[in-house]
Amino acid sequence: MRYLLFFTLFVCTFTSTHAQDNPFIATCAMGKEVQPKEIGHIKDNPKLLNTNCAGSSPYNYDNNLYMPQSNDAVIYIKLNFIFLTKPDGTGNFEQNNPEHVQVIDDLVAAMNYRIANLGQPAAGCDGDGQTNFSNTKIQAVVNKIWKADPAWDFLYTGYDPNLGPLGGNMPLYPPSSDYYYTYLDSDPSIPSGINVVFANNGDIYNHYMTTGDYTLPPGEGWAASEFPYYTPVDRKLRQFWPNLFNKYLSMKNFVVNNPTWGSQPWSVIRQWFIGMGYTSFPHELGHNLGLYHHDCGSNIMSYAQGNHDYFSRDDIGTMYRSASVTSARQYFTENSFKNTNLNVTSNEVWDINFRNYSTVRIDNNASLKTTCKLIMAPQSRVIVKSGSNFIIEGAEVSSANNSSWNGVKVEGNGYCLIMPDTKIDNNYFYIYTDNIMTNDKMSNSKAADPRISKDQKPAVSQSILKIYPNPTGDFINIRTDEDILSVSVYNMSGQKIINYNENLKRVDVQPIPNGIYLLEIKTKAQTITEKFIKK
Repeated sequence: MRYLLFFTLFVCTFTSTHAQDNPFIATCAMGKEVQPKEIGHIKDNPKLLNTNCAGSSPYNYDNNLYMPQSNDAVIYIKLNFIFLTKPDGTGNFEQNNPEHVQVIDDLVAAMNYRIANLGQPAAGCDGDGQTNFSNTKIQAVVNKIWKADPAWDFLYTGYDPNLGPLGGNMPLYPPSSDYYYTYLDSDPSIPSGINVVFANNGDIYNHYMTTGDYTLPPGEGWAASEFPYYTPVDRKLRQFWPNLFNKYLSMKNFVVNNPTWGSQPWSVIRQWFIGMGYTSFPHELGHNLGLYHHDCGSNIMSYAQGNHDYFSRDDIGTMYRSASVTSARQYFTENSFKNTNLNVTSNEVWDINFRNYSTVRIDNNASLKTTCKLIMAPQSRVIVKSGSNFIIEGAEVSSANNSSWNGVKVEGNGYCLIMPDTKIDNNYFYIYTDNIMTNDKMSNSKAADPRISKDQKPAVSQSILKIYPNPTGDFINIRTDEDILSVSVYNMSGQKIINYNENLKRVDVQPIPNGIYLLEIKTKAQTITEKFIKK
């Protein structure tokens, strides 16, 4: 694998959806394309001793099964941007500096814009001549975290700049077992998310601060990220970005008005810096979602010169497969739901550890057997159409939030069969038909009649919740039968911008700018997140 220079030639400034010439872009330091570990039998969990996780289902390897539909809702991946600082809060982007915070927010916005507004491949590139996607339907929710840490100066870790990211014991290279910042994985103050660590070469930073001389190059200009794993699916994923703040200082204080770069003002140079959000940040996220490097410069995953503004169809299929069967899935929000159907129309066996973001619809006299682990979106259900069947044989069926789910709906003469030795030990699994449900956890090998219920409880355990109007220009109304504990609004950078801790059914959004937001509604029974548009 190549060693990487700070200044590279490909593009980064975006005044619209097109790239302009820009010599300042972070490159990728992935030293080798580490294959994700192969799936294996689950042997260390007593709840799953009777499972069959052989991994033969095509959902374990076929990207074509994961292509997003045009009417899919967006699913959200959580990132933690961790800025390590000196005890006084300096040494990195500063939490209390509005200019610094805005730069970070603009980088995040650029990343989300790019993955929602894809270009098309250049002639000869992967996907040329195909109908490609213009939107991944994936967005990042970023939590910004500042921590005082002596390793704000990454030289503290023992890293030797003369050896590069792949030399020595590789303390700054996340795929390495010697990666220094793994201790942040177990920090209880850091929420679930891919930990993206920002630290700087302290010698260079201190030189800037003590001499005011910014002619010294800012240091390493690469970034590195970790590929997902099939097993264990709870293995952590990480990114590392060295010297991003040093680079910011150099560009603001040395590149501005410098004839070498066309005597450009800060407004232009700042856009060059933010341009990494359109290229380098989606590139590193792509690695976290299982993507490898491409040779074609119009692909986001390429080193070569070009627009770097598209993912191929196969890239996007890989991203969704990683979100379902690899360790990347743990970082998607609990309420991520495509709001569309995954249709099963022929006999299938799901012998995989599988997180699903859609409602499963079994039709055409088909049989679906799940034998390993199936994690469903809380808003989803399994619908068994008349003449079809759903068989749970040793599998663990659960919800992504582990507290609520819309259950298995059986229609006509369809049936759901729970085989012996299957253990479903949550309190929200149920099967229903018409207005009757059963919360039986076990049955004998004969098909249990889903119309027979011990409790004769209503079929729907989760109250209907609706927000309207959407889009809106002034207010969002919430319709639900449950008492609301709190209502929060988040922007696409993950910032909580509105919060009410009361039983509120009408939210005033007039003060916030036009854009896309997340509305989080907490009740005693559940937490629901809905996307809305302020126009």
